[in-house]
Amino acid sequence: MNSLTVSAHVTPDTETRVTVFDVTPDRSEPFISLRIAGQSVVVALLVSPDSAQALRALALAATEAAQVLEAMTRITPEVAA
Repeated sequence: MNSLTVSAHVTPDTETRVTVFDVTPDRSEPFISLRIAGQSVVVALLVSPDSAQALRALALAATEAAQVLEAMTRITPEVAA
């Protein structure tokens, strides 16, 4: 990965989109764009076929994070206002 640090809050309305860029006469290398978008922030990950395993690792980490968040929700008691 090239060097860039981005922080953004993921919210329930965060959207994701995968766009495929196949080989064309102008483009010899196929890739995909994985976009994660909120109200004013868009993060686009450009992934070539040889980086598929890195994308799988990212998906696995995201799944693990979601499971931890769900567990936190089950454990954390409601706070009275």
